[in-house]
Amino acid sequence: MIDRTLQKHQTGVALIVALLLLFVMTLLGVASFSNTHVQERSANNIRLQSLAFEAASAGASNAINFFLENPTIGADQACGALGHLGWGPSDWIPMGTVGGATLEQRTYCIADAYPCTTDDAIDCGVRPPRSQLFVHSRGTVKADGVTVSTRDVEVRIDIGNEWIAGDGCGAICFPGCLHHDPKQGNCNDNQCLDFPSSNVFQVDGDGGPAITTGCDDFTADIRSEIGDNRMGNYTGSDPSVATSGPGSPWDDPETTALFRDEVREAAMSDGCATCYTDGNLIDNGNTEYGTLETPKITFVDGNAELGGTVSGAGILFVTGTLTWNGTPNFHGLMVALGGNYHIDGGGLGGNPGNQDPVVSGGSVVILNLNDPTGDDSNYGDETFGAVGFQNTGGGNALYRYDCIMLQRAREELLGIGSVAANIWDPGCERGPQNYFEAGPTELVIASWRENIGWREDHWVTAE
Repeated sequence: MIDRTLQKHQTGVALIVALLLLFVMTLLGVASFSNTHVQERSANNIRLQSLAFEAASAGASNAINFFLENPTIGADQACGALGHLGWGPSDWIPMGTVGGATLEQRTYCIADAYPCTTDDAIDCGVRPPRSQLFVHSRGTVKADGVTVSTRDVEVRIDIGNEWIAGDGCGAICFPGCLHHDPKQGNCNDNQCLDFPSSNVFQVDGDGGPAITTGCDDFTADIRSEIGDNRMGNYTGSDPSVATSGPGSPWDDPETTALFRDEVREAAMSDGCATCYTDGNLIDNGNTEYGTLETPKITFVDGNAELGGTVSGAGILFVTGTLTWNGTPNFHGLMVALGGNYHIDGGGLGGNPGNQDPVVSGGSVVILNLNDPTGDDSNYGDETFGAVGFQNTGGGNALYRYDCIMLQRAREELLGIGSVAANIWDPGCERGPQNYFEAGPTELVIASWRENIGWREDHWVTAE
């Protein structure tokens, strides 16, 4: 017999369960609808941001042309000139639409902290400072006249130091082709290629090669000696270790010998106590062989070992082996005619680049003007002897190519009327010193960044 009362109770429970399931499904439906709406709004916001960013990026890629086509916008026409103090942003210039977003651009400049406030500042009035020039691109999306999305992109423009392949010396220059290969066991401690394993040893070609040699085999051996894991320490052009015609006087032994004789005569006629040394020179003190303000010619007729805190600028010419230890530094042209260049100990290694200065560095030329047998009288006229480069201590050295310092070294020769100035001309002027003198092929985009609104708080009016 069926219990009717139990049937009624079961029917009531089923109704409640059904209502609960309907309620849960309704909640899920509402939540799903709401989530879909949020996702649609989020996707639309991302799309608007993308449109604005694409417009700003288009402006960034066109930054150099924009700068060249608008040379007179705002007070920043003077940016890079002596005495310029401020950031000086120009007014915004409308550049049309890109994919539904409007693009506008402007320029501004950060003045270089170049010490041209005093009469005795180095090179003051000779070259303008390298200020930082920027092109600011803004992409904007509007709806019904209201801005709904904005993205800003800034690029920094710089003057590229364009190096023509096969032309001139690098920061470290081996004009010849002969060298001893340690892997073949044909060298001794004085004539080997031994580039340091330390990552704090760096060579900067300043737009050109870090190291140049006179032939491809020599170049390949240096690259092999450095190794791929340390090649990043040698910067400049691509490749950073390259074969190059060194130019006069390093292109043949006869001209090199003539240049040597003329520089020797110039040093002897200078009238200073430290300009000419007849024989070997060992100096581990704090002697100044010229300064950045007053460079001079230093000639050593023999080997030179310089250490301590020795410093100098101008031309350092050594007919024998040039060895550095301690923490010395020299800016300008350094020549080791004996075929050997040593960095001994853990010091700065001559360091023509890592003391701060407004101008720093130069070029190191290493060649062997002596017969490989050691008998100078038997030396031929067509080739140089074997050379060696050693770094036995690593050291915290930075060798940096500096055209300005090389030109100033040559001016010392010109100032005393030396024939040597007609034999050697660095010929390394790699473009204008001011952005407004540069052309399209001389300008490069040096950096790129987004979100730069903070800069406006620091802008001041340019003089």
